[in-house]
Amino acid sequence: MTVVATAAVREAEDGPEFRKRVERETGLSKDLLRMWERRYGFPLPGRDEHGDRVYPREQIDKLRLLRRLMDLGFRPGKIVHMETDELDALFARQPARSAPPALVQSDIVRLLRGDDPVAVRDALQMQLAVQGLRTFVTETLARNNEDIGAAWMRGEIEVFEEHLYTEMVSRLLRETLVRLQLPVRPPRVLLTTCPGEQHSLGLLMVEVMLRLAGCDTLSFGADMPFSDIGRAATRLQSQIVALSFSSAYAGEPLEAVQALRPHLPAGTDIWMGGSGCRLPELPEGVQVIRDFATLEGQVAQWRHSHGPDASGGPAAA
Repeated sequence: MTVVATAAVREAEDGPEFRKRVERETGLSKDLLRMWERRYGFPLPGRDEHGDRVYPREQIDKLRLLRRLMDLGFRPGKIVHMETDELDALFARQPARSAPPALVQSDIVRLLRGDDPVAVRDALQMQLAVQGLRTFVTETLARNNEDIGAAWMRGEIEVFEEHLYTEMVSRLLRETLVRLQLPVRPPRVLLTTCPGEQHSLGLLMVEVMLRLAGCDTLSFGADMPFSDIGRAATRLQSQIVALSFSSAYAGEPLEAVQALRPHLPAGTDIWMGGSGCRLPELPEGVQVIRDFATLEGQVAQWRHSHGPDASGGPAAA
């Protein structure tokens, strides 16, 4: 059995068949697969008589396994060359995860499956109003994100439903940030992702927590070239560059940090977080954001270590 992508031109425009079949079955974007083809030599799609990509079923099955192992913290470069049976065995050896059963899922998954975007939006807005911004981000959104990821792994939601949730949450957080009136003081934090990293919801959640801590934040969205990150940090005098790495990031976070460092002014710290951010050891000037709840404490430590000019009274929550 094979999965056939549309012709290259159509694929670049909207890729309906590609996204419907390959992204839905693997959870991996076409851009990521192209990068893997170039970097790792896998997948190895064939071509039909029209020049369209053809993905054999065994490669689709292997891609699904790779995505599951990436969600458990494995880097693609370490496992992509393994055979499918080896990946199966590796996955079987991992400790059981406490993914929520279908009947105990958060309401957000049920609402997404109900094909009622207004109900999803209303539920998110109600949770924010009742809980307040800090709890909404650190507890509700963090839990919702895990539930949706687990539901996708069980095949209970489609790619478009996951994207709908991401866009609704992003819009709600951005609208809330615009209305957030808090005094700001150092550090000034530049937020972005490295080239090839398209996921930015986690970065937006980090920005919210930094703003609640009174930081001066500058968000540049996803997929920013290293040289541009460096120029922005230099001209805007950012003390910290915050990066997010999802489990779908094709590269190695450590290599990305090492590639970025020469572009940054001396003394600029790098903070990095996300499900794909697992480093055996941290280079000098690099910190890992462990979770959203402890981020404000991390900011307080930075201010303490940088002296009186970086301190001041706490911002209102």
